[in-house]
Amino acid sequence: MANTAALLGNLLNTNADINYYTQQSIFWNAKYEANSEKLQKQVKYEEKWQSAFDSAIDNTKELNVGGIRVSENNQNEMIADAYAHAKVKQYSEELSLELADLDIEYDTMKTMYDTMLEELRAQQESEKTATSTAAQDTGLLQS
Repeated sequence: MANTAALLGNLLNTNADINYYTQQSIFWNAKYEANSEKLQKQVKYEEKWQSAFDSAIDNTKELNVGGIRVSENNQNEMIADAYAHAKVKQYSEELSLELADLDIEYDTMKTMYDTMLEELRAQQESEKTATSTAAQDTGLLQS
């Protein structure tokens, strides 16, 4: 009977751990998804920024946006950079790098908690079986 009580205690602890790790998994999944949306926007802005930069370097006509004027056949990268920033104000290289770092961190946390949940669910099943067997052996549980 003591064996059954110990096994039941282990099973209850495992169930509590599963509840905790499920909450953590939900938390990190939500953070990952929210960050992914922001990162995807920054990637699109970066592509537009790069396109604007390239068009300012390889332009065949005069370009003008937000007070930045790029003359024909411009080869000046500083002017092309200023033009791209004026054309795509939403793009921030710093923010893009920060979001990429967070993406890795959040994905790691999400994966860790999902893996822990898989392991705990397998452990839970073996503990259920062991507890059930022990309870039947003592006559506490009738099949």
